[in-house]
Amino acid sequence: MDYVAVSSHKSKYPDPICLKPGDAVTLGRRDAEYPGWIWVTSPSGNEGWAPESILQIDTAQDGVAIGDYTARELNTQVGERLSGLNELEGWLWVENEKGDSGWVPKSTVRAT
Repeated sequence: MDYVAVSSHKSKYPDPICLKPGDAVTLGRRDAEYPGWIWVTSPSGNEGWAPESILQIDTAQDGVAIGDYTARELNTQVGERLSGLNELEGWLWVENEKGDSGWVPKSTVRAT
């Protein structure tokens, strides 16, 4: 689906967490603004938001990734055209016209 950015988005996380199946994580707080997301920490100490749907939650504090995931966000500007490739819990994985891709809040775009 095609989108246009109706408000700009700038990532607050310069070192996004990346997970592969089998990666162990320590679980933290759940996101109040975007239900379905949880703060995770990898064994190397890298931290970030991950969708609960890609995690097998073993205990209140421990989980394992069951799918590939990166928390990379895409910085966007108002009016920028984007192609939506995936949607998870209020966020879209999009690609811009330059071929750059990442997550943006769905609330910052409008379908065209």
